[in-house]
Amino acid sequence: MSHSFCIITNGKRPELLRMVIRSIQAQPVATYEIIISGAYHAEPGVVYVAAEDAAAEGRLGEMRNRAVALAQYENIVLLDDDILLSPGWYAAFMAYSKPFDILTSQIRLPDGGRYFDHVTTGGPKGQAFLDEDEDDDFVYMTGGGGWVMKSHVSRSVSWNPDKFFYQEEDVDFSRRCQAQGYKISHHRKMVVYHADPTYTNIGRALKRRKEGRSQEWVLHELDGFTTPQILKRLARLKNSGQSAEAADYLRMAILQGKSGRLFKMIWQGFLFRMGGELSDTSWSPTGAAEYVELLEALGDKHE
Repeated sequence: MSHSFCIITNGKRPELLRMVIRSIQAQPVATYEIIISGAYHAEPGVVYVAAEDAAAEGRLGEMRNRAVALAQYENIVLLDDDILLSPGWYAAFMAYSKPFDILTSQIRLPDGGRYFDHVTTGGPKGQAFLDEDEDDDFVYMTGGGGWVMKSHVSRSVSWNPDKFFYQEEDVDFSRRCQAQGYKISHHRKMVVYHADPTYTNIGRALKRRKEGRSQEWVLHELDGFTTPQILKRLARLKNSGQSAEAADYLRMAILQGKSGRLFKMIWQGFLFRMGGELSDTSWSPTGAAEYVELLEALGDKHE
């Protein structure tokens, strides 16, 4: 199989982008190319498409259109500059035996949860994660989340070049594809990692920690606290709109075995308000083991 890996970047995370490139190079793909669009530089093994103005202004669709226009191969992989391929990503892709137009990967977060991968939005369920065996007419693929489209799709559909950050250019592109009759499929065994620790998955919702925090902020926050003190702090976090931090706090209390079943019952209520429980998700205050190992492996190659 031949792949064109198309990455967009605003140039602000060069070290992370290099890790993305190394995660591609580590895959056993016989024939591939790496195309980077945005603010970067030319280098061996990379096709660079200068689009500094689009990168500075957040015109994501324009950067993706420019990259995909140069793709030579049948399978086009869309990546942002903080999406790392797991070591088994390509093997899982090769094991997928069904024909497809668009195939989304499972996107894991540094704390073990899921990022927007197999997700519905704009329909009766609102925006919500789906389990592997669930489907929905309003499913979509998020930005550059390591998903694959066949070249025949790219010849028929393009991104709106005038959409900026937070203007749902990914939803718009998904609906354009579906309007042309292309199906969005999902393969959970194709795993990529979104290297942004500010996000966390709670039930069927995605939340973001404030002030650039990662899940590690909570490691020692409960030390020496009594149950009433924990409950008071939990209420304060929720009331201040810090739902991600409140979830971390509650999960940490459960992990430490605080107050028997009390915090587990509160957590179930938390999940209910976030759309219900989602299978195959996890949480670790020190980071998911697979993600930590991947960072170490890619870092060793850099050194």
